[in-house]
Amino acid sequence: MLKLIQNEWMKLWYKKGTWAMVALVILFIIGPGIMLKYYDTKNSEDISWKETEQQAINNYKEMLAGDDLTPADKTYFEEQIAISEYRLAHDVPSQNEGSLASFMSFTSNMLKLVTLFTVITAASIVSSEFSTGTIKMLLTRPMSRAKILTSKLITTFIFGLFLFVVNVVVSVIVGFLLFGNGTGVELEMVNGQIAEKAVWSDLGYHYLLSGGDFVMSTLFAFLVGSVFRSSSLAIGLTMFLSFTGGMIVMFLSRYEIVKYIWLTHSNLTQYESGNPVTEGITMPFSLTVLAIYAVIFLVISYTSFMKRDVTA
Repeated sequence: MLKLIQNEWMKLWYKKGTWAMVALVILFIIGPGIMLKYYDTKNSEDISWKETEQQAINNYKEMLAGDDLTPADKTYFEEQIAISEYRLAHDVPSQNEGSLASFMSFTSNMLKLVTLFTVITAASIVSSEFSTGTIKMLLTRPMSRAKILTSKLITTFIFGLFLFVVNVVVSVIVGFLLFGNGTGVELEMVNGQIAEKAVWSDLGYHYLLSGGDFVMSTLFAFLVGSVFRSSSLAIGLTMFLSFTGGMIVMFLSRYEIVKYIWLTHSNLTQYESGNPVTEGITMPFSLTVLAIYAVIFLVISYTSFMKRDVTA
């Protein structure tokens, strides 16, 4: 098995597209980092943090005066006003701009790019063998089809984790060089009291929850690529569901079935705010549903690959 994984890993890095993916992940961190540094430097020369906080208070008060505010929006605006007033009263600047932590929080959104590239790899790692005809040569080895498919799946996830590490490491380096550790603290409202926010633990929790969409999207793309032998179909269908998943869930929200489709649960970051997209679901329930779908995706992938006639 290890030999198969090594072989798949070597074949993956033999492709120019793999190097391009890594380069793009790095560029999509360095580029925005330089832009953020430029605007942060420019803004810091024009306005102080106290003026920024006072402006934020005024803006939130204007929003509170608007009509058709939901209770959740009203609570949010009131909390933000209280936090800004606390900063001004106690001379506590924010880390929202110009800090390593804030930059890391920003680049955590780039994990969607990591997921996209992993999906592309998952979609093509099996289908490309059929399109090029190399699958016949691969199956002549004294290895079972199950082991061959498993090696491809493991390689895909290893590559995805590699991109994740690149994202985090480059973000730390670029953030530290451009912004340093920064000053100030993050605040949040906890049970009606203003408290210092645990920025790094919250960021780690966000990274962990982002794994839900990463795993499910990869498994679904692997499934479509294995069954239909079309990487373009797998990539297109997976991306379509990723971008329209929220609308699909919203459309089905009036029906009980929405609780039992994987699109409702794949974005586990919905639990960060404590407001899941659908009422009546919890983290354990979402993890259970995702686990069931993961098994279904794998069973279909392996069954199709094991029974396929490669001589056709």
